[in-house]
Amino acid sequence: MTTMHARGHEWLKGVKALSVLLAVLIWLSVIVERPGEMVLTVPVGLDRMPPGLQLDGVAPAEAEVVVSGPRILLFLLPFHQTRLRIDLTGANAGQQQISLKDGLFDLDPEIKVVHVAPATVTIALTSREQK
Repeated sequence: MTTMHARGHEWLKGVKALSVLLAVLIWLSVIVERPGEMVLTVPVGLDRMPPGLQLDGVAPAEAEVVVSGPRILLFLLPFHQTRLRIDLTGANAGQQQISLKDGLFDLDPEIKVVHVAPATVTIALTSREQK
C-alpha cells in the first residue's frame, strides 16, 4: 500500500511541476506577443545609382529609427543587420530631397517604422565626367 501511495505522490509532484511549467509558458507567450517600441541606429546605403551620375559630397551615414511590433521580434532585431536603403532609381543631377521614412528597411513585415530622424536628407548628384 505504501508503494501505491508513493507512486501517487510522485505522480502528483509531476502534475504540479507540469502545471507550473505550462503557466510560465502561457505567461511568457502573452508578454512576448505584446507590442512594444525600440530605437535603432541603422546605417544608410544608397542603392541603384543611375548610370552617369555620382554622389557630390557626403551621404548620410546613419539614421535613428523608432520601430514598433511584437516584443519577441524587437528582442531579436539587434542580432540582424538592419539597414536603411535609399533607392536612387530615376534620380537626376542636382539636389535630391529624400524622405528617409520612404526608404527600404530590412525588417520583418510585422515590424512597423514609427519615426525616422532625420526625416529627410538632401543628397547632391552630379554627372560623371566622360573621359
